[in-house]
Amino acid sequence: MSALFLLLTGWQEVVCTFEAEAFGHALEMLRTAGIATHTRTTNCGSANRRSGTLGAFGELPGRSIEYQIFVRKADLAKARLALQGRLETDPDGTRRAK
Repeated sequence: MSALFLLLTGWQEVVCTFEAEAFGHALEMLRTAGIATHTRTTNCGSANRRSGTLGAFGELPGRSIEYQIFVRKADLAKARLALQGRLETDPDGTRRAK
């Protein structure tokens, strides 16, 4: 899905990074908190545009993919708290802000 479509249907971007490890960690934190997510990846490197690897001279291959995580607008505040590590679990299993 395109980012514009997600925005028009009530989803907000909560994470945008070029680091796969940070993307995976954030996605795991949101899923652990029970927050529904949509993800999107975009290859921003020039090597994907048929220019060959010579056209990619000077680019960092590990930083050529953009990772985005979207959450519902209603879950945006909870998602931000989850990413900051500020949600705690009650004895009944519900998560709330610390």
